[in-house]
Amino acid sequence: MVEVECELCGGNPPKSATPQCVRCGQFIGYPNVREVEHEDEKDALEARYQKAIEESKRRGAYTRLMGFEADMQSTHAVLNVNIDFLYHFIKFHSALYSTYTHQTEGEIRKMATSEDDKRRKGVESTLFGSYAKEIRYAALVLDGPGLTSYGPFTLQLRPETITIRATLLEENSYDFVKKHRILAGEQLPPGYRARWPERHKLAVAKHAEHITENTKAEAHAGLLLSSEGNREKDSFIEVHIYGPFDLGAIEAVMGKVDAKSKRERATLEEIKECLEQEGIVFLEP
Repeated sequence: MVEVECELCGGNPPKSATPQCVRCGQFIGYPNVREVEHEDEKDALEARYQKAIEESKRRGAYTRLMGFEADMQSTHAVLNVNIDFLYHFIKFHSALYSTYTHQTEGEIRKMATSEDDKRRKGVESTLFGSYAKEIRYAALVLDGPGLTSYGPFTLQLRPETITIRATLLEENSYDFVKKHRILAGEQLPPGYRARWPERHKLAVAKHAEHITENTKAEAHAGLLLSSEGNREKDSFIEVHIYGPFDLGAIEAVMGKVDAKSKRERATLEEIKECLEQEGIVFLEP
């Protein structure tokens, strides 16, 4: 984690897992962002990015890769939910998008199964330590629906609401920790994370090998995110957002319901009315 000099007290407080200076309380940056801003992390990502570009030139795919990179600068963070969650989130203006830990500690939802709970807590603590409960998870998309395995409704976040507090990981957190055999307390391998403004570099480093001289722009969205309803087969770049957000952070909602369900159809119509009142776009895939 990057150590910063506090602008208010002038001190150089020890590495902190909070956004505030532990000495005077001044804001010093979100901890997930400070970690990714570490020089070793940035240099490793830049090296992977440059290597990907050079190899694309050798394969005759450079022009296509540059087209892919341009599209990656127009990507969005999305999260998927079911219709009941969406209804509550939209109807109750005091609602915040929270985390599993906050919800279970506040006794507003049940814990997952013992196995899933241990796995979730283990991976989160390995990646984020004590501030894990502040991280909200999303996925990076170019267009279209997000991870439908988590719910049929895709909520697209307004970029300005997450720009300074979002970071990205090359893949699903659990898969990343498992693949790299990372134990709790160990440093993460550098070069697989990025700040929001550098998300295109991470996407290029990950997918350059899949871009050929024949790859068309229409394939970019599917390369970036693939979800067919099975979480174990999802392929995506994960977005980590520090802190909660409310309905005002949503700029668009996409989804549809089972045509045979009268209840869901009625609920969706009410959701659409509320979204229209809030000036939020609703799209059907």
